[in-house]
Amino acid sequence: MPYITQENKDKFTSNADDNGVATYLEELDLGNFVGHLNYLNYKIVKRYIQKNGNKYFTFCAIVGTLICCVLEIYRRLVAPYEDKKIKENGDVE
Repeated sequence: MPYITQENKDKFTSNADDNGVATYLEELDLGNFVGHLNYLNYKIVKRYIQKNGNKYFTFCAIVGTLICCVLEIYRRLVAPYEDKKIKENGDVE
């Protein structure tokens, strides 16, 4: 996971900035969270393609970034959850 500067983090999380991610997150319909998350991810990817061109390198950058994001979610969120459940319920034999 890229560890960006606090200044850049603030751009994405500041409620004062109407373009910040926090604004969108507050308005997400939790009943349709998966659909909204998919839509937002697609819009980000589409914008990246528009700015960087419809070419193999662009697609590789997108796919690689999304894979790394999935791995980071697993490493930070899923694996600790699984470890907790193993302690609570015992491991698979």
